[in-house]
Amino acid sequence: MSEFINFSEISQKIPFKDLLDWLNIPYTATQNGELKGEGFIITTSKNLYFNPIGEDKGSVINFLAKQRGLDLRIAAQELKKNFLAEPKEPKRELPNLELHYCKFLEEKGISQEMAKEYEIGLVKQHSIISGKLAFKVYDELSNHSGYVAYNISKDEWFFPKGFKRTLYNAHRITNQEVVLTISIWETLDYLKKGIPSVSLIGKTMTDKQAKQLAKFINILIVHPEPDNILVRLSRNSYVKVSSA
Repeated sequence: MSEFINFSEISQKIPFKDLLDWLNIPYTATQNGELKGEGFIITTSKNLYFNPIGEDKGSVINFLAKQRGLDLRIAAQELKKNFLAEPKEPKRELPNLELHYCKFLEEKGISQEMAKEYEIGLVKQHSIISGKLAFKVYDELSNHSGYVAYNISKDEWFFPKGFKRTLYNAHRITNQEVVLTISIWETLDYLKKGIPSVSLIGKTMTDKQAKQLAKFINILIVHPEPDNILVRLSRNSYVKVSSA
C-alpha cells in the first residue's frame, strides 16, 4: 500500500524560505514580500513561485521537483519527510559512551590530549555506532545531545535517527570571531592551529545554527557554495568568505 501524501497540506505548510535554505539556494527579499533568485520569483503571501524566464511555476512541490529532477510524488515525499513534524517519540536517556583513542586519529594528526578535550574516539561497547569513530555533540544550550559517527572503512558519516544539527563545537567557543566550515574534520584542522572554529556538519545551515552564529561578530565562511549562508549571516555579523 502506497504512502498517503497530502499535497495540499505540504504546499501550504512548508514556507518557500525554509525550502530555499534547506537547498542552500541564495535569494533576496524585496519590500513587497517577494523572494527572488536565479530562475524564480516567489510570492510569499501565496507560497507560490514562477520562473520569469521559463514556464515552470507552482508550489514548493513543483519547485523541488524541478530543482532535483523528481516526479511530483517523490518530491512531495521528500518534503513531508524533512519538514512536517512526526509524532514525538518518548525521550530516551542519552548514553555516555566510552571513547577510545585509535591509530586513525593519530594518522589524522589528532593527539590523544586533543581527542580527550574534544570528546572523540572509537566506540567499542554495544551501540548503534559500535566500531565507528564517535564525536560527542551538544545542543544550543550546551547540553549533551548525542553523537555523530564516522565509519572509517567506508569513509562516510552516520547520523542517528532524529538527529537535529546544531553547530559542532559552538559550546567551547568564547571568542567573538570564528571560522565556519561544513566538515568536522575541517574544523578540527583549524582547532589544531589554535583558530576558533565551528562546523555546520553539512552544506546547508539550519535556522537553529543561524541563531547560534548570531553571537559572533566576525565570521569567516569556508564553504564551496556560500551565497545563501552569507546573506543570512550578514544581517547580524561581519561575514567574509575564504578564498581558499
